[in-house]
Amino acid sequence: MKATFKLPKTKRGWISVGLIIFVISLGSWPIIHLFNKEVILFGMPLLMIWSIVIILLTTLVMIIIDKIGGRD
Repeated sequence: MKATFKLPKTKRGWISVGLIIFVISLGSWPIIHLFNKEVILFGMPLLMIWSIVIILLTTLVMIIIDKIGGRD
């Protein structure tokens, strides 16, 4: 079976891809470096709080993608 990569064909599809790339970029090294400090916030290191924010953003983006791309 040949694996192929398919690009989105609609504006909603491109918005979905853009949202996913945005969230992935927030978890990449240049951004992580900004939060890798010796700061305690709410009893947790700042990097751990940023990880929780990334998880919540990922969940929110998946909900948004489901709403804009889902079929009724």
